[in-house]
Amino acid sequence: MQKPVVLTIAGSDSGGGAGIQADLKTFNSTGSFGTSVITCLTAQNPDGVTGILEVDPDFLEKQLLAVLSYFPVKAIKTGMLFSESLIRKISKILKEYRAKGQNFELILDPVMVATSGAKLLQDEAIQSLISELVPMASLITPNLDEAKILGSGEISKIESMEPEAISLSKKLGVPVLLKGGHIKNSEEALDILGLPNGEIFKYAKPFVQDFNPHGTGCTYSSAIASYLAQGFSLSESVSKAREFLHAAILQSFPAGKTKTLNHNPKI
Repeated sequence: MQKPVVLTIAGSDSGGGAGIQADLKTFNSTGSFGTSVITCLTAQNPDGVTGILEVDPDFLEKQLLAVLSYFPVKAIKTGMLFSESLIRKISKILKEYRAKGQNFELILDPVMVATSGAKLLQDEAIQSLISELVPMASLITPNLDEAKILGSGEISKIESMEPEAISLSKKLGVPVLLKGGHIKNSEEALDILGLPNGEIFKYAKPFVQDFNPHGTGCTYSSAIASYLAQGFSLSESVSKAREFLHAAILQSFPAGKTKTLNHNPKI
């Protein structure tokens, strides 16, 4: 049986837990065939990012055209996009292919800052992300910090998530999955899917303590893209992806040093 094709446009994580590597693992684990376009090479592990090498926009174009001209891509997930020039190049090509009748879901994971604090999206690229790619998206999956940059209010309590998800979705004009994993002192990890028409869906799981969250956002958005490519509705895809992520967290294991290194190199 032929698997649906899903594309990730993101950065490479040399540690294997996030970025392109996590996306491809997730596509395969959820029943889709994964393809990739790399935006940046990063030198990183769960302790931090020590270097970023941006791909030349013209070479990014060659990667993207190589995939879209050959494979019947059903869904595209974006992660680390890094710069305004890369975002404009991606937007131009995706618009051209949609104009030709190639339909695909676009899941936008607005990766802006790594868990370690390293910037993964340049400040001048934020507005390009909002103006060029957000209007094309089937879904945006910000965490609370990213949602604030995109235009939501301050969110420090679970009770604030529902109205902010609806407000941000209406403001941007596309569905928003607001991820609540960063709320402190909560017994549950709550995510809210808000639609521009005011409709909401809630997804909650018991909060899991003492695990390394590196790559969870990449895995989540990739699983959503994979299930959308398989024909599930948006709310079903988010629900199935949430179950997949929770199971992955429960089955996670330490794959490297268990003690965090005391260094914070600048890029």
